[in-house]
Amino acid sequence: MQRSREDDDRLRATAKAEFANVWRFLRRLGVPTSSLDDATQEVFLVAARKFGEVQPGREKSYLFGTAVHVARELRRKHGREQLADDPDDEAMEPASTSTPEDSLGTRQEYDVLVRLLDGLTDDLRTVFILFEIEGQSLTEISTILGVPLGTVSSRLRRARADFELRLQKFQKRMRGGR
Repeated sequence: MQRSREDDDRLRATAKAEFANVWRFLRRLGVPTSSLDDATQEVFLVAARKFGEVQPGREKSYLFGTAVHVARELRRKHGREQLADDPDDEAMEPASTSTPEDSLGTRQEYDVLVRLLDGLTDDLRTVFILFEIEGQSLTEISTILGVPLGTVSSRLRRARADFELRLQKFQKRMRGGR
């Protein structure tokens, strides 16, 4: 199927607007830093092939849905790798900090978040990230993942409970209560 000039312009504008969001989303889904650029490129290559079929206004949902599949396939091929800290990773840097201590605190909080998210199953992690971090609605998540709305609600409820339990255990360990 040949894309129209309007589709090309829309794809270009979408890529410019959403590239960083897709990259960050893939990282939160557990894609190792060393594979992030390739995975992000793969998402946009898939989008370029099928962008004429994407309804205007649904571009971000389409990209996130594609990112879920790309991340899952990457993990299937290479196994689950530990996220490596990348000192040049702008997505992890605070938007504005006044002191090095503030920056360190934000970095440590991000590292804790990644560890807590990494403990969730892929299905729970994806729904949790899409809803709690990316701000997608339950209906949008249902469409992105191709699962019923009730399944999304159930996964979100379980993900929140699991995340909260993991957070409480982490906090207890930090207070020395193992």
